[in-house]
Order: sequence, then C-alpha cells, then structure tokens
Amino acid sequence: MRDFFEDLGKRIGETAETMTNKAGDAIEIQRLKSQIRGLARGNAVDLMELGKSIYDRYKAGEAVEESAQGLCDAIKDREAAIAGYEKKIARIKGASECSKCGRMVARDMAFCPYCGEKVTASEEMAEEAEDEAADDYADQVKEKMADAAETVADKADEAAKKVGDMAGKAAAKTGDIAEKAAEKTGEMAQKAAEKINDAAEKVSDRLNEK
Repeated sequence: MRDFFEDLGKRIGETAETMTNKAGDAIEIQRLKSQIRGLARGNAVDLMELGKSIYDRYKAGEAVEESAQGLCDAIKDREAAIAGYEKKIARIKGASECSKCGRMVARDMAFCPYCGEKVTASEEMAEEAEDEAADDYADQVKEKMADAAETVADKADEAAKKVGDMAGKAAAKTGDIAEKAAEKTGEMAQKAAEKINDAAEKVSDRLNEK
C-alpha cells in the first residue's frame, strides 16, 4: 500500500513538472512571437520610409531605379487625378484658384492662405465650375440612357429569341400533326380500296355463277 502511494506521488510530481515545463514553453513562444511582430512592424515602417524617400527623389527630378520608375509614374498620375477632383469639389463649393501658387482658396478669403497673394473672385471661374458640373451631370445622364437602351435591346433580343423558339416548336408540332393525318388518310384510303376490290370480286363471282 505504501509503495502504491509513493508511486502515485511520484507520478503526480512528474505530471506537475511536465505541465510547468509546457507552460514555460508556451510563455517563451508568446514572447518570441511578440518580438517577431515588433520586428515586422519595424520593417513595414522602414519600407514605407524607403518607398517615400525614393518617390521624393523621383519628384525632385533625380534618377531612380528602373524597377521603381513605373511605380513612381503611377503614383504621380494618381496624385494628379486626386488634385483635379479636389479642385472640382472646391469650385463647386465656390472656391477660386490662386493665380500665384495655384492652390484653391475659399470664396470668403481675400488673400491666399498659402502664399499671401490677393485673391479676386472670378465670375468666369464660377461659370466654368457650373459648366463642369453641368457637363458631368450630362455625361451621367447619357451613360444611364445608354445603359437603359442597351438593357431594352437585350430584352428585345431575348423576346425575339423566345418568339422564334415558340414558332419553331409550333411549326414542328404542326408538321407532326399533318404527317400523322396524312398517314391515317393513306391507311383509310388503302382500306377503302381493299374493301371496294373485295366487293367487286364478290359481284364478279356471282355474275360468273349465273
């Protein structure tokens, strides 16, 4: 009995030691993973800074690697598109473009907050903004009308196909019915001819008997 309890105590001790070791391993793994995440975040930040420095060199007119040239061109095009959209929004809101620095200035400001140039409200710019907004709206309407016309044309094609299919099926059924009717008529005519021949033979036989 004593040996049993000693063995049980030994096993419990070994199990506790194993669990303690596993817990320590889990803690160490989490610590290492945390270090990995920190290093990965550092790499991501450095890569962003590296890319920004390359693009800054590109904007300054310096030569960049051929592999980065295409990416820089794409970024430049997107920045130009963003600037154009921002100007459209500003003009719709009534802002005007500074004649000196080209930045957009709110309608209630007499001087450009970026370069200090005096801003004079331009009716032509306001009309231009209205024209651009009208053109954009007209383009949207045209696009919607074109989509609607295309949808109607597609539905008309579908309807024409369905009508054609129905007509084809009807013609096929009519042909089948006509063919069956012709077969039945032929069979009836043949039977009638056979009966007439039988009757004629009987009459001829009777006449011969007389």
